Amino acid sequence: MDSLNRALFLAINASPNVSEGELAVAVFLAKYLILLLPVGLVTLWLAGGRDRESAVHSLLGVGLVLLVNGLIGLAWFEPRPFAVGVGTQLLAHAPTSAFPSNHASIMFTSAFVLMGTAARTPRLLGRLLLICALPVCWARIYLGVHWPLDMLGALAVSMVVALVMRTAGARETSRIVAAILEGVYRRLMAWPIARGWLRR
Repeated sequence: MDSLNRALFLAINASPNVSEGELAVAVFLAKYLILLLPVGLVTLWLAGGRDRESAVHSLLGVGLVLLVNGLIGLAWFEPRPFAVGVGTQLLAHAPTSAFPSNHASIMFTSAFVLMGTAARTPRLLGRLLLICALPVCWARIYLGVHWPLDMLGALAVSMVVALVMRTAGARETSRIVAAILEGVYRRLMAWPIARGWLRR
């Protein structure tokens, strides 16, 4: 498995002579495409209704997957490619544990959780995030900060977390948290809400 992992990494990883245009695209995909998630969640929140609860449900799923990833990293440290002198590193990154990828986990988990909700708009956002997760995974391998196995691990952990988030307990927790946050939001944004600039 380790030899296949390295072989796949070297097949995807960029050469040191990559063009500036290709590098810029890869860096955008690796670092900034993930910003679609917070923008999408804020949009869902501002839409109100069931979309608001879906946004909170997704956010709690992301929090859970990051907690699981942190525990995995503590139990099993996997060096990143550049830390063991393999391939070309074109993106600055701390030598933290590589497995599983947090970027991929965030994208996959939010996608799966949103796709499992009842409301139409969150499901559409989930499908978009799932599509966008693939270039993010590719870019982080291409730039030399992750192994292919890190992405497969992220996918597996995300699927488990998404199943947990489908349980009645997780949904009830999200409902309670959403209600609390909604109360805070209405107090903080009372002035623009009263003028019709924001949804209640």
